[in-house]
Amino acid sequence: MQNKDLDNKILNLLDKKTSYPSLISRELGILRTTVQYHLNKLEKIKLINKKIIGRRTMYSIAYNKKGNKNLYKIYSGKDGLIQAYYQLFKIPKESTILVIQGSESAKNELLNLPDRVIKEFHRIVKRKKIIMRGISNKKILKYLDSMKKDMTMSHIGRTQSFRIVSDNRFLSSAEIFSTQKSILLSNPKSKTAIIIKDKEMVMIINDILSFVFELIENNKTFDLNRYLKDKISSYP
Repeated sequence: MQNKDLDNKILNLLDKKTSYPSLISRELGILRTTVQYHLNKLEKIKLINKKIIGRRTMYSIAYNKKGNKNLYKIYSGKDGLIQAYYQLFKIPKESTILVIQGSESAKNELLNLPDRVIKEFHRIVKRKKIIMRGISNKKILKYLDSMKKDMTMSHIGRTQSFRIVSDNRFLSSAEIFSTQKSILLSNPKSKTAIIIKDKEMVMIINDILSFVFELIENNKTFDLNRYLKDKISSYP
Protein backbone atom coordinates (compact mmCIF):
# COMPACT_ATOMS: atom_id res chain seq x y z
CA MET A 1 0.00 0.00 0.00
CA GLN A 2 1.41 3.41 -0.96
CA ASN A 3 2.04 5.93 1.82
CA LYS A 4 -0.49 8.43 0.49
CA ASP A 5 -3.18 5.74 0.25
CA LEU A 6 -2.62 4.86 3.90
CA ASP A 7 -2.74 8.54 4.87
CA ASN A 8 -6.13 8.77 3.17
CA LYS A 9 -7.41 5.65 4.93
CA ILE A 10 -6.38 7.00 8.33
CA LEU A 11 -7.92 10.40 7.62
CA ASN A 12 -11.16 8.77 6.45
CA LEU A 13 -11.27 6.70 9.62
CA LEU A 14 -10.63 9.69 11.89
CA ASP A 15 -13.18 11.72 9.92
CA LYS A 16 -15.80 9.31 11.27
CA LYS A 17 -14.57 8.99 14.86
CA THR A 18 -11.74 9.71 17.26
CA SER A 19 -9.45 6.70 17.58
CA TYR A 20 -6.11 5.41 18.91
CA PRO A 21 -3.17 3.63 17.20
CA SER A 22 -3.85 0.01 18.17
CA LEU A 23 -7.51 0.26 17.14
CA ILE A 24 -6.60 1.92 13.84
CA SER A 25 -4.05 -0.87 13.32
CA ARG A 26 -6.70 -3.56 13.82
CA GLU A 27 -9.33 -1.85 11.67
CA LEU A 28 -6.96 -1.25 8.75
CA GLY A 29 -4.96 -4.47 9.12
CA ILE A 30 -1.69 -2.51 9.26
CA LEU A 31 1.21 -2.87 11.69
CA ARG A 32 0.88 -0.55 14.68
CA THR A 33 4.38 0.86 14.10
CA THR A 34 3.40 1.78 10.54
CA VAL A 35 0.17 3.41 11.76
CA GLN A 36 2.11 5.37 14.38
CA TYR A 37 4.56 6.63 11.75
CA HIS A 38 1.70 7.98 9.62
CA LEU A 39 -0.08 9.47 12.62
CA ASN A 40 3.09 11.34 13.58
CA LYS A 41 3.45 12.64 10.03
CA LEU A 42 -0.20 13.76 9.79
CA GLU A 43 0.04 15.45 13.18
CA LYS A 44 3.21 17.26 12.12
CA ILE A 45 1.46 18.86 9.14
CA LYS A 46 -1.52 19.64 11.38
CA LEU A 47 -4.11 17.46 9.68
CA ILE A 48 -4.89 15.62 12.92
CA ASN A 49 -4.82 16.41 16.65
CA LYS A 50 -3.39 14.29 19.46
CA LYS A 51 -4.80 14.19 22.99
CA ILE A 52 -3.69 11.97 25.87
CA ILE A 53 -6.61 10.57 27.88
CA GLY A 54 -5.44 8.43 30.77
CA ARG A 55 -3.01 5.90 29.36
CA ARG A 56 -4.36 6.19 25.82
CA THR A 57 -3.28 8.61 23.08
CA MET A 58 -6.31 9.64 21.03
CA TYR A 59 -6.25 11.14 17.54
CA SER A 60 -8.89 13.22 15.78
CA ILE A 61 -9.30 15.34 12.65
CA ALA A 62 -7.79 18.80 13.18
CA TYR A 63 -9.91 20.91 10.88
CA ASN A 64 -13.11 22.77 11.69
CA LYS A 65 -16.08 21.38 9.82
CA LYS A 66 -19.83 21.53 9.86
CA GLY A 67 -22.65 20.45 7.61
CA ASN A 68 -24.21 17.25 6.31
CA LYS A 69 -21.12 15.18 5.47
CA ASN A 70 -23.03 13.28 2.78
CA LEU A 71 -24.00 16.47 0.91
CA TYR A 72 -21.60 19.22 1.87
CA LYS A 73 -18.89 20.25 4.32
CA ILE A 74 -17.71 23.68 5.36
CA TYR A 75 -14.06 24.05 6.30
CA SER A 76 -12.50 27.04 8.03
CA GLY A 77 -9.04 28.14 9.12
CA LYS A 78 -5.72 27.22 7.54
CA ASP A 79 -5.93 23.57 8.63
CA GLY A 80 -9.47 23.31 7.33
CA LEU A 81 -8.45 24.82 4.00
CA ILE A 82 -5.64 22.29 3.66
CA GLN A 83 -7.99 19.41 4.45
CA ALA A 84 -10.54 20.63 1.89
CA TYR A 85 -7.94 20.56 -0.89
CA TYR A 86 -6.75 17.20 0.39
CA GLN A 87 -10.28 15.83 0.03
CA LEU A 88 -10.57 17.21 -3.51
CA PHE A 89 -7.64 15.18 -4.79
CA LYS A 90 -9.03 11.88 -3.50
CA ILE A 91 -10.31 11.15 -7.00
CA PRO A 92 -9.48 8.33 -9.44
CA LYS A 93 -6.42 8.44 -11.64
CA GLU A 94 -6.69 10.34 -14.94
CA SER A 95 -9.72 12.29 -13.72
CA THR A 96 -10.44 15.77 -15.09
CA ILE A 97 -10.85 18.81 -12.86
CA LEU A 98 -12.46 21.97 -14.24
CA VAL A 99 -10.92 25.00 -12.55
CA ILE A 100 -11.88 28.66 -12.50
CA GLN A 101 -9.28 30.51 -10.47
CA GLY A 102 -9.49 34.15 -9.51
CA SER A 103 -6.13 35.81 -10.04
CA GLU A 104 -6.02 36.89 -6.38
CA SER A 105 -6.54 33.29 -5.23
CA ALA A 106 -3.09 32.33 -6.52
CA LYS A 107 -1.50 35.08 -4.41
CA ASN A 108 -3.43 34.02 -1.32
CA GLU A 109 -2.66 30.32 -1.79
CA LEU A 110 1.04 31.18 -1.81
CA LEU A 111 0.57 33.35 1.30
CA ASN A 112 -1.68 31.05 3.33
CA LEU A 113 -0.69 27.51 2.40
CA PRO A 114 2.69 26.04 3.45
CA ASP A 115 5.03 25.37 0.52
CA ARG A 116 5.24 21.69 1.45
CA VAL A 117 1.44 21.35 1.18
CA ILE A 118 1.27 22.99 -2.27
CA LYS A 119 4.11 20.77 -3.48
CA GLU A 120 2.37 17.69 -2.10
CA PHE A 121 -0.82 18.55 -4.01
CA HIS A 122 1.26 18.96 -7.18
CA ARG A 123 2.83 15.52 -6.64
CA ILE A 124 -0.63 13.96 -6.26
CA VAL A 125 -1.83 15.59 -9.50
CA LYS A 126 1.22 14.35 -11.41
CA ARG A 127 1.20 10.85 -9.90
CA LYS A 128 -2.50 10.37 -10.62
CA LYS A 129 -2.17 12.01 -14.07
CA ILE A 130 -5.06 14.31 -13.24
CA ILE A 131 -6.03 16.64 -16.10
CA MET A 132 -6.57 20.28 -15.11
CA ARG A 133 -8.72 22.44 -17.41
CA GLY A 134 -8.43 25.99 -16.14
CA ILE A 135 -9.53 29.58 -16.69
CA SER A 136 -8.06 32.65 -15.01
CA ASN A 137 -7.15 36.27 -15.59
CA LYS A 138 -3.84 37.36 -17.10
CA LYS A 139 -3.00 39.10 -13.82
CA ILE A 140 -2.40 35.68 -12.25
CA LEU A 141 0.94 35.57 -14.05
CA LYS A 142 2.48 38.26 -11.85
CA TYR A 143 1.96 36.03 -8.81
CA LEU A 144 3.43 33.04 -10.62
CA ASP A 145 6.39 35.23 -11.58
CA SER A 146 7.01 36.00 -7.90
CA MET A 147 7.50 32.34 -6.94
CA LYS A 148 10.84 30.97 -5.87
CA LYS A 149 12.61 28.50 -8.15
CA ASP A 150 11.66 25.37 -6.19
CA MET A 151 7.98 26.35 -6.18
CA THR A 152 8.07 27.14 -9.89
CA MET A 153 9.57 23.71 -10.60
CA SER A 154 6.82 22.10 -8.52
CA HIS A 155 4.17 23.69 -10.77
CA ILE A 156 5.76 22.26 -13.93
CA GLY A 157 4.65 18.91 -15.33
CA ARG A 158 0.93 18.92 -14.57
CA THR A 159 -1.32 17.91 -17.46
CA GLN A 160 -3.43 20.97 -18.14
CA SER A 161 -5.36 23.03 -20.64
CA PHE A 162 -5.22 26.63 -19.45
CA ARG A 163 -7.00 29.67 -20.88
CA ILE A 164 -6.44 33.26 -19.85
CA VAL A 165 -8.67 36.31 -20.23
CA SER A 166 -7.37 39.87 -20.11
CA ASP A 167 -10.47 41.87 -19.11
CA ASN A 168 -11.94 42.38 -15.63
CA ARG A 169 -13.26 38.87 -15.11
CA PHE A 170 -11.87 36.27 -12.68
CA LEU A 171 -10.01 38.74 -10.45
CA SER A 172 -11.30 37.60 -7.05
CA SER A 173 -9.55 35.60 -4.33
CA ALA A 174 -11.99 32.70 -4.78
CA GLU A 175 -11.76 29.60 -6.98
CA ILE A 176 -13.85 26.65 -8.11
CA PHE A 177 -12.67 23.06 -8.63
CA SER A 178 -15.22 20.77 -10.24
CA THR A 179 -15.04 16.98 -10.63
CA GLN A 180 -17.66 14.38 -11.50
CA LYS A 181 -18.12 13.57 -7.80
CA SER A 182 -17.76 16.88 -5.98
CA ILE A 183 -17.31 20.64 -6.16
CA LEU A 184 -14.80 22.63 -4.12
CA LEU A 185 -15.48 26.33 -3.61
CA SER A 186 -12.64 27.99 -1.75
CA ASN A 187 -11.34 31.39 -0.74
CA PRO A 188 -7.71 31.14 0.41
CA LYS A 189 -7.84 34.77 1.56
CA SER A 190 -10.59 34.14 4.14
CA LYS A 191 -9.37 30.55 4.72
CA THR A 192 -12.83 29.18 3.98
CA ALA A 193 -13.89 26.30 1.75
CA ILE A 194 -17.01 24.31 0.93
CA ILE A 195 -17.10 20.84 -0.59
CA ILE A 196 -20.41 19.93 -2.23
CA LYS A 197 -21.28 16.29 -2.91
CA ASP A 198 -25.00 16.65 -3.62
CA LYS A 199 -25.32 14.83 -6.98
CA GLU A 200 -27.78 17.23 -8.58
CA MET A 201 -25.83 20.32 -7.50
CA VAL A 202 -22.58 18.80 -8.74
CA MET A 203 -24.24 17.99 -12.05
CA ILE A 204 -25.60 21.48 -12.68
CA ILE A 205 -22.35 23.20 -11.70
CA ASN A 206 -20.41 20.83 -13.96
CA ASP A 207 -22.81 21.62 -16.81
CA ILE A 208 -22.37 25.37 -16.26
CA LEU A 209 -18.58 25.14 -16.16
CA SER A 210 -18.46 22.89 -19.22
CA PHE A 211 -20.63 25.43 -21.06
CA VAL A 212 -18.28 28.27 -20.03
CA PHE A 213 -15.33 26.30 -21.37
CA GLU A 214 -17.15 25.78 -24.66
CA LEU A 215 -17.86 29.52 -24.93
CA ILE A 216 -14.18 30.39 -24.66
CA GLU A 217 -13.02 27.46 -26.78
CA ASN A 218 -11.72 29.92 -29.37
CA ASN A 219 -9.39 31.50 -26.80
CA LYS A 220 -5.88 30.29 -27.42
CA THR A 221 -4.69 27.70 -24.93
CA PHE A 222 -1.99 29.15 -22.71
CA ASP A 223 0.97 26.80 -22.30
CA LEU A 224 1.61 27.29 -18.60
CA ASN A 225 4.24 24.56 -18.46
CA ARG A 226 6.24 26.24 -21.21
CA TYR A 227 5.82 29.64 -19.56
CA LEU A 228 7.18 28.31 -16.26
CA LYS A 229 10.02 26.40 -17.94
CA ASP A 230 11.11 29.63 -19.63
CA LYS A 231 10.94 31.31 -16.25
CA ILE A 232 13.27 28.66 -14.75
CA SER A 233 15.94 29.57 -17.29
CA SER A 234 15.89 33.19 -16.06
CA TYR A 235 16.86 32.26 -12.49
CA PRO A 236 20.51 32.93 -11.55
